[in-house]
Amino acid sequence: MASSRGWLYIQAVFWRVLMRIGMLLHDVAPPRVPKPRFTRTVESDSHNHSVVIHFYCPPDYEEKRRHGHRFPVAVNFHGGGFTLGCATDDSRWAAAIVQEVGAVVASVSYRRAPEHPFPAAVDDGVDALLYLATHAPDLGLDVSRVALSGFSAGGNLAVTVPLRLRERLTTEIKESFGRAESTQRLVDQTNELNIVALFSWYPILDFMESRDHRRMMSLMPDKTLPSFFTNLFDASYIPNLEDLASPFASPVRASDQMLDEALPHDVFLYICEWDMLMKEGQVFVRRLEGLGKRVRAMMIEKARHAWDKSANPFRDQVSVDVLYHDACADMKAIFDR
Repeated sequence: MASSRGWLYIQAVFWRVLMRIGMLLHDVAPPRVPKPRFTRTVESDSHNHSVVIHFYCPPDYEEKRRHGHRFPVAVNFHGGGFTLGCATDDSRWAAAIVQEVGAVVASVSYRRAPEHPFPAAVDDGVDALLYLATHAPDLGLDVSRVALSGFSAGGNLAVTVPLRLRERLTTEIKESFGRAESTQRLVDQTNELNIVALFSWYPILDFMESRDHRRMMSLMPDKTLPSFFTNLFDASYIPNLEDLASPFASPVRASDQMLDEALPHDVFLYICEWDMLMKEGQVFVRRLEGLGKRVRAMMIEKARHAWDKSANPFRDQVSVDVLYHDACADMKAIFDR
């Protein structure tokens, strides 16, 4: 097992380098992508590690913050199969939110597999939310208006992080005997925190479904992610097979009560037509609708998985921006209620 994990790590490092080159090419296309305004490091109370959050802010952020203004916040999780990618990969999405919604974007640099397998990434997402809630006054954030977003693996985290947060809070309360101070601190952190919407882009939602079956059932099998990627991602993130059915990895396996209580009323799901993950996305949409959630499902026609992250600097960025702008309009409408 040790040598197998070592080989996974070597592959991951190789593809991380190539992905960085690809994202540099992706960023060449105009308009120029923004850089984070600042970063904050979260020291975990429950795990011996730190998580870095990258903040994208409106131009008048500092002035308004000094005068007591509170900005709504979009917490974003990057893609890359839980193995590749980094928190600045979604800078174009962050720019759209900052410009059109007037919100602060907090992009989470969660721990990646295979060095840190499940549930490291989802736990880091929870720690990031708790940090934002605790430091909201200093950061000028209105954590009663939080939207979660993510792409691919990050789209999974946008759904699983609130599930994990609910489970952590419930467990702390049940085990509070002798730990009243710790439990009260967690309750205080989440007192004002209110997740009002999810924006999940082409997420993986069910690790129990085999990749071969997904590929076979997809509309265009030859346009799905190749097996050398999906094998790397799955083996790196979930080495223990008993974790495949965990609701914090496969949210379609969560109970109705858990989904109903942990997820917000407004859910936006963006599915690529040529993606092997399309069908599980459609199933999840119907499940949430049956629970009374307000779900908007967008099918992106003739699009591969992660079509918006193309390394081609001459790609049709306008078609991507149209969907980003549409999502931002929905986000702003919810924040402005």
